[in-house]
Amino acid sequence: MEAGSSEALAEKLASNSPPAAGSSGLISAAAVDATHARIAAAGMRCALRVQATAAKLTAAAARFTDNEAGSAARFLALPSSTVS
Repeated sequence: MEAGSSEALAEKLASNSPPAAGSSGLISAAAVDATHARIAAAGMRCALRVQATAAKLTAAAARFTDNEAGSAARFLALPSSTVS
């Protein structure tokens, strides 16, 4: 489920008003709705953490690539020597 869909679902479920007291079926439905809202919110938090981790990994990969390019350039700049 996409993050936007989870958020929309959480908002929709959170906006539901609680059922009138006395009806066990409505009370059960309200409990299910509340659980669904909590699950959707947890899914949203998880999606945000995954996105943050992806951004950190992308930045780390860029730093690694830059480091490797710099190392290769320094290596190639070393004077060549011959072994006799």
